[in-house]
Amino acid sequence: MNSFSRLTGPLILAGVASVCAKPPAHIENVAPLPAGAPVRTERLGEYPTALTAIMNSFEQALGLPRVEVSLVLFPNRRSFELGLVDRGYTPALARDASSFNAIGGARAVLVNAAVVNGFNRTRRIRLLAHELVHTLQYQFGGGTRGASEQWLREGVAEWIACRVTAHLDLAPFESLREELLGLLAGARPGLQAAPFDQLVTFPQWVEAQQRYETPLYVQAFVAAELLIELRGLPAVVGYFERFRTTKDHRRAFVEAFALERADFERAFQRRWRETVTQFSAR
Repeated sequence: MNSFSRLTGPLILAGVASVCAKPPAHIENVAPLPAGAPVRTERLGEYPTALTAIMNSFEQALGLPRVEVSLVLFPNRRSFELGLVDRGYTPALARDASSFNAIGGARAVLVNAAVVNGFNRTRRIRLLAHELVHTLQYQFGGGTRGASEQWLREGVAEWIACRVTAHLDLAPFESLREELLGLLAGARPGLQAAPFDQLVTFPQWVEAQQRYETPLYVQAFVAAELLIELRGLPAVVGYFERFRTTKDHRRAFVEAFALERADFERAFQRRWRETVTQFSAR
């Protein structure tokens, strides 16, 4: 589940302006284009085309499978919140989670259209790609979220979203990466990462947005990028696939990445210090 969209509010992403649609007056369901339909670049600001283009990029750029998914467009935040309750969220969690602009589930991506319709197409594609990765994570896990760790779900989703956006020629990957890591600009020297064991579940992730000074999507991206550099994207897929049969996220991590957790966290702390030092002085 979930979204990087809280963090993207202050970002100014490069790209061509989208077709600025008004929020729907009621809840709408949007499907991808029919099989075989051409994807026209000038129509990437439209939801059906965006869905199809993102899934094409999953296959073509990253060797990932397609997903069966639709978008559910809610006309405002209150409707979005109630939609989360209808899908099993507690009222308190739904209230907090509705601060995100979109949430990816097993078969649908839920969108607060009152906000997302105002995004330019680059920003919208990046958001939707991030959420569709969450749907993929459900698919890898056999249709359920399982016990995979939320920080890794988010970091991988953001890394892939940047790759997809770049593959669609909306912005270079490095500029998207720089934009994201630029949230560390002006951070105090020695800014500490949040403990990973406090970022395991979705409720922990939602609550942590207020608890920690660190921009958590940046931390998750840095950690996921490091794992992908060390072990490759197939190992990440293997991690999520393990939750078909296990609820032990620590064991799944070691088996998927052939890496002890303590060794990874030491490597991550080195990478984090380097990243904070590089970007905080800007």
